[in-house]
Amino acid sequence: MEFAAEGYGMKRLCVYTAALACAVLAPMTIAGRAAQDNTTPPDISGFWELNFDSRQVPPASLLPSVTRAKIDARAKGDAYARRWCNLLGVPFVMDPGRPLDIRQGATAVIIVPENASAPRYLYTNRAAHISEDILDPSTNGDSIARWEGDTLVVDTLGFHGQHGITAIPGGGYRTEKSRLVERYRLLKAGAVLSVTFTWTDPSVFRAPHSYEYRYHRLPATYEPRQWLPCDPYDEERAKFLDPPRTAKQAGRGISKE
Repeated sequence: MEFAAEGYGMKRLCVYTAALACAVLAPMTIAGRAAQDNTTPPDISGFWELNFDSRQVPPASLLPSVTRAKIDARAKGDAYARRWCNLLGVPFVMDPGRPLDIRQGATAVIIVPENASAPRYLYTNRAAHISEDILDPSTNGDSIARWEGDTLVVDTLGFHGQHGITAIPGGGYRTEKSRLVERYRLLKAGAVLSVTFTWTDPSVFRAPHSYEYRYHRLPATYEPRQWLPCDPYDEERAKFLDPPRTAKQAGRGISKE
């Protein structure tokens, strides 16, 4: 009888132990599944457009070496890029006056503007930038991206210092030493896409320069429009854009950038 009672007691102990294990492990399993579900990044794909109140841009703190003469020279270069239909690049491509088409894939996020600018590729399948020995600087630079929770963090280097529109919102301009870090995050249940831009450049800014754009998701029925034409040899357009002192630059041809 003692053995039977002892065996009965052991069975009860096992039942209690199993119940306790279930009580402890069940929340951990649920939490584990939730954590696993949270590893799936949000999808920022869609057509996105800026509204008149979508920009929060404070003035940049520029170095004393960024003189009015340098700023004016950059403005002339930007005007030349527009005049000759060059690839305008970052940061212009993020506020081109038309919606952005953003598509998220397994290895990259692609941002396509509705104009003749080159699309941006934000690579999520590599953690390092292309070596300077291999990479040719460009107006969009080399962008690598990673997810930090629900935020896509993009790091861009490898900019060309002269080509395209180099003006940065809030002041300053892009150079070959510029670095851009962007943070993409969905708001309002995916109806709004917040993008925070932070520029650093030891030759331009006293401190990192940050500003935020908030893009609104367009309806699923939206259809992208055809690019507006850009003809560098359109004489009427040239007269509209070119002040008389730069009309002779037509003989310089079209830059590849």
